[in-house]
Amino acid sequence: MLEVIDDSLGFKIFKTSSPLLTSRCLVIESSEAREILTNHLLTGYPLINLTTKAVERCIKAFFAINSNAPRKSQQFAEVIPLSGSLTYNMIEAFHTVFNKPLRRNFIGIRRFQKPNGNWDTLVSYANFEALDGLETKLVFIGDTIATGVTIRKVIQLILAHIQSPVIFVIISIAGSLIGAQRLVDLENSIQHQFPASEIWCLFTEAFFGLEDNGTDMPVLHPDTLATEELISLSKKRLGNNLSRYLCSVLDWGKRTNSPIRHYTELARELDELDSQLTEDKFFLDLRKRCQRKIDFFDSE
Repeated sequence: MLEVIDDSLGFKIFKTSSPLLTSRCLVIESSEAREILTNHLLTGYPLINLTTKAVERCIKAFFAINSNAPRKSQQFAEVIPLSGSLTYNMIEAFHTVFNKPLRRNFIGIRRFQKPNGNWDTLVSYANFEALDGLETKLVFIGDTIATGVTIRKVIQLILAHIQSPVIFVIISIAGSLIGAQRLVDLENSIQHQFPASEIWCLFTEAFFGLEDNGTDMPVLHPDTLATEELISLSKKRLGNNLSRYLCSVLDWGKRTNSPIRHYTELARELDELDSQLTEDKFFLDLRKRCQRKIDFFDSE
């Protein structure tokens, strides 16, 4: 269950009653995120524009509910796990909120599945030079959190580089309940070495249930903890079946950076559901509109 703890900013901030999460794991209401999570044909710049506005809400929410947070901009930094999280556009969102720059750091990292089914990460590049020479207290990371394997590795690498307590603010348009739980476990672990370190999970609209494939996060997954508005809009646009079986976000990198690949992958996902949802009007409508998008690119 989600419980409102603040609505003074013009949008709601929720906590969850889950005993596996901490008070630093919050759901931020966002009409922009609802649009992203229920409109699978939204791609490219319009998607990034909505994402930026959703990130702005999360930044405002963090500082509104955390009076002890550092306030000096020279103590803030962003770390970008390439390439998907680059399109979270944190630097623009931060500038809109504070009219101040945000130091940026980059890490090339990708998640892969091992033969035994477990997930691991491969790091190919890291540039943390913007963390050097200044006292970093607050690190923002925008990313889609599924298994939590990638973000855990990123946080561990940052701490190994800084070797001092840090408050991490993880912002996710689509974040899973399991991912958040694993970040709570990581926080408990790192606090033995850096007692003042914290990990905040600010997920928009929901803590999503995660499918066994470690990737898909449907709105109506039995484990999802979502706002009533997201559930209602998803049922209205996608119906009960697609809301249960179709991932709410799909592949973030393809969706933001390669629309035709996203539409092709979406069509493939729908083909796999064909035998189950042949007579579903929401399914038939989405497949038709997705094919029109593919045809548009093919006609160029």
